[in-house]
Amino acid sequence: MGNFQPVVTMSQNLLPFELPELRRYGWTLFTLKLLFLRLTQSRSFQKADGVIFLTEYSRDVVLKTTGKLRGQTCIVSHGLNPRFKSTPKLQRAIADYDDVHPYRVLYVSTIDQYKHQWHVVEAVAALRKQGLPIVLDLVGASYPPALQRLNATIERVDPERYWVHYHGAIPYTKLHTMYGEVDMGIWASTCETFGIILLEAMASGTPIVASNLDGYATVMEDGMHGLMVPPKDDQALAAAIRHMIQDPQMRAAMGAFGERRAYEFRWEHVAKQIMDYYETVQQEVNESALAPSAA
Repeated sequence: MGNFQPVVTMSQNLLPFELPELRRYGWTLFTLKLLFLRLTQSRSFQKADGVIFLTEYSRDVVLKTTGKLRGQTCIVSHGLNPRFKSTPKLQRAIADYDDVHPYRVLYVSTIDQYKHQWHVVEAVAALRKQGLPIVLDLVGASYPPALQRLNATIERVDPERYWVHYHGAIPYTKLHTMYGEVDMGIWASTCETFGIILLEAMASGTPIVASNLDGYATVMEDGMHGLMVPPKDDQALAAAIRHMIQDPQMRAAMGAFGERRAYEFRWEHVAKQIMDYYETVQQEVNESALAPSAA
């Protein structure tokens, strides 16, 4: 709201700028909140001397709303907390798993309309009907209407909560421990600015199956470090999970590739990019102030 200079701001939330995603919330107060954020963030980006975007895709989406910005822009991804880094897991054949020691799949994210946890539940249910000893862990806070939809799906396919376990929100400081306890990570969102949670799982050497979104593709290098499937496609998701489960060599390779890829997002590298950008913006503002005004 102020007029001080220089100002650099960062775009971290694409949801207000993705109209198809806003429609998932209907005419609710939350929709009005997102529309308000769309207006205020657009104003901030237009006034700023510089804007940092996490991916090229997020920049393209925002600029469709704001138009060309007066300040310069740059792409700098988020950095990775080093405590998530660990040795890739030893991958075993699916025959080594059973109902007592099942194959564990984890989805970490807020239970929300655009996260589609119910599609993951349906995919895992289909795989269990095929005889695979697989269980699903869900972790994250919740948006009540989405949680209601998720619970309805669970009640239909696993009323006794035998193989679907919703843990709610857990402390961020304990999340890396949970990655070490599971066999695969799944992300099924239809809107992501940048897949930082996915990156954290990759750093732990966990094989990944994710929606083929641009935000995820940036992290996974277009599927080089995991399998990518169309969002909201239960059959495609189930097929990808099954393919990964039945190929321990592929799981091992994906885990190792992901762990090495995550190293590229270390914070010391990201911090230097940001500081260099601040200096560039400051220099341009100084030069503009010293330049003679047009007659």
